[in-house]
Amino acid sequence: MDPFSQLFAAYLHTVSNSIAEVYVDSMNTTVTSQSLVYNDTNIRFQHQLWKIKPNSVCSDLEQQATQFSKCTQQAKVMFTELCTQLSSMENLNQRGRSLSNMYCNASLNYKPMVAYISEPKAKTEQELKEKECNLMILRAMQDDSRDVLDKKNQVCSEFR
Repeated sequence: MDPFSQLFAAYLHTVSNSIAEVYVDSMNTTVTSQSLVYNDTNIRFQHQLWKIKPNSVCSDLEQQATQFSKCTQQAKVMFTELCTQLSSMENLNQRGRSLSNMYCNASLNYKPMVAYISEPKAKTEQELKEKECNLMILRAMQDDSRDVLDKKNQVCSEFR
């Protein structure tokens, strides 16, 4: 292949790749991962076709309930703030308008996971007696000695 043909082939390759990249970028056809820090929380999510994938928001923290809950709640606030900021800007290009729509949709539709973890409440006297009776029934199923049966009957007598 002569140098002119090589140069022309390289030019066509570059132009076609640039057109494809512009199209892919403008339509957001590929899954795009984002990681944004908001109020000291690293919020990770994915989007495609200018829609945030709800299951991807903070998915790296799913195994840690309290951190996951905090992250998803912060993500909801961040989406709302980004929506407000981008919507108030004038002269946004097409990409900016698409981002604005994406964050505004997420602001309206994304449901964060809210988890409150508290101390368990103390068991009542009745619940403790029921638990002891259940344990004795289990023990009697495993050991049919007279001592175990008598103890079970004694503990469970008030539940008959």
